[in-house]
Amino acid sequence: MSASTARKPAVQPKNVQQKKAVPKKAPPKKAQPKKIKPKKEKKQRIGFFYGKGRIDMPMLVITLVLLTIGITMMFSASHALSYRDNDGDSYGYAKSQMIFAAVGLVLMFVISFANYQKLRDEIKIRMFGKDISFTLAHLALLLGLVLMFLIFPFGLSNYEGGPRRWLPLFGRTFQPSDVLKFALIIYFAYYISKNYKKMRYTYVGLVKPAILLALVAWLMYEQPHLSGLVIMLGICGVMLIIGGVNMTTVLIAGALGVAILFIAFSGSEFTYFADRFAYMGDPMADIDNKTYQNYQAILAIGSGGLWGVGFGNSAQKYYYLPDAENDFVFAILCEEFGFVGGALVIILFLIFLLRGFYIARRSEDRFGMLLATGISLQVGVQAMLNIGVNVSCVPNTGISLPFFSYGGTALVIQLAEVGLLLSVSRKSKLD
Repeated sequence: MSASTARKPAVQPKNVQQKKAVPKKAPPKKAQPKKIKPKKEKKQRIGFFYGKGRIDMPMLVITLVLLTIGITMMFSASHALSYRDNDGDSYGYAKSQMIFAAVGLVLMFVISFANYQKLRDEIKIRMFGKDISFTLAHLALLLGLVLMFLIFPFGLSNYEGGPRRWLPLFGRTFQPSDVLKFALIIYFAYYISKNYKKMRYTYVGLVKPAILLALVAWLMYEQPHLSGLVIMLGICGVMLIIGGVNMTTVLIAGALGVAILFIAFSGSEFTYFADRFAYMGDPMADIDNKTYQNYQAILAIGSGGLWGVGFGNSAQKYYYLPDAENDFVFAILCEEFGFVGGALVIILFLIFLLRGFYIARRSEDRFGMLLATGISLQVGVQAMLNIGVNVSCVPNTGISLPFFSYGGTALVIQLAEVGLLLSVSRKSKLD
């Protein structure tokens, strides 16, 4: 045996310590990011007044231009009547109108900063152990209806046997129908925006609004006030159609409504509406009585020619044309500024209407869109109806020209409506 072989034992002894296997180092654990609890986003509460955004300047300018022309023409049409009615003060009506215009402009400015969306926010109160919820839109409608009901015990007429449309207020009078028109626009905008997914259902889209409009029609019939009723029904009808009401159902209901009204008027001895339709379009049918006012208005418009007789030179306003400062101020405008002046005013109202529709189309939500549409329609349709009366194309039922006709309460409400329209424009995506 060789020495090398002898040194190697055949079997290694057990007491020989074996080298311990070195454990492999585990890969370092990746540090997991700490779970950060997302902070609850606090909803930004917007108060009743909203200062962000800019009002629509074209709408503001158009309104101020119409108001300026309107007060100027109202003064021209009324100074002779004011001299007679106010103890020799030719500026009596004009000063009164300017005061109401100032109040209306302040109100318009304040409302333009208001958050119009607060009109639809629910207010909850607890009464008789129950939670009752309502909105400012409900309160506006309730106010309009209550004022209309007050016509029955306290209503006034401007002449003996005439329609009772006015209520006394601090020694003056006002028309509750002006308040109701504004209230209906606000309420229908709220109702449609809340129920827009159900508006195609007959009960929600037609029956419930029809019940309210039937009540309004009855109240307007009792005054009576045909033109005001036409404006209200027209505005609410357009808002319902925009809101998604089934057109077939609307047409059927409209046809039934017209038939019912025709039967009711045919069997009634009340001829207020029938007389006005009978003489529409023919101002010379009864010059000495029922068409005297229309005939004098046509004379004023025809006398103006193309360019008019000049500011302040109207002859018809000297006690020939009744209500020259109110329903027939447009006829005096045409006499003094001719066809050109009358066409300019019509164009301004059309621009107002189209700009209002533009604000509606670009509004932030459905509620604002419906508000802007209703207000624009109210001003535009009322202007077109009044001009139609002046040119003997529409029955003479006593409708005023917005921003022009004498009447403090109506002017204040119209400027308040424009303020709400400007409030919608603050949140609209206008170019």
